[in-house]
Amino acid sequence: MSQWQNADGLTVKYAGYFRDPANATNKVHAVVVDGAIKQLEVDFDLTRIPTTTVSYTTDLNNDGTKDGFCLADSYLPANASVLRVTLVATTAAAGGTSFTVGTYGLTGTAIAATGLVTATEGVLANINTIGKRVYGAGSLVATTAGTGGVGTADAFIGISTTGTFTEGKGRIIIEYIDPLADAV
Repeated sequence: MSQWQNADGLTVKYAGYFRDPANATNKVHAVVVDGAIKQLEVDFDLTRIPTTTVSYTTDLNNDGTKDGFCLADSYLPANASVLRVTLVATTAAAGGTSFTVGTYGLTGTAIAATGLVTATEGVLANINTIGKRVYGAGSLVATTAGTGGVGTADAFIGISTTGTFTEGKGRIIIEYIDPLADAV
């Protein structure tokens, strides 16, 4: 449905926005899996993220700039424990300096802006060839015993760039356990 009347009688249109596959780029998708370990995936394109901004999905204040997320976006549920973050380059990156992957609240406020992939892991040299992998080691990734979860609020995934990327595509896979969903 691309047009309808809202409760105030106003016509609302999406003008085919969701039919364009390019608009799914840099947007998190949940993957259906069996068992306790759950998975989110992001097909990213660093050229579509202006330098020092975040890959927000929604214009919250209608000023023409995306500045937050919406409840239809996939997210890490509150108290989730991130087990692993893997990134694979599908197009060699060029032009930029680095990128980070982190968590944000619904309104775009950073929770842990580098909590999944830090600028050290996201440096250009790590993704400048097709097939290169990056393993996230941000503060939210369970690399040691006692690593904390994402916190008490749902955490939306955002990518931020440093420098202007002229190339750079790939896939990010985030594996996590949602302890509350599996509680009996």
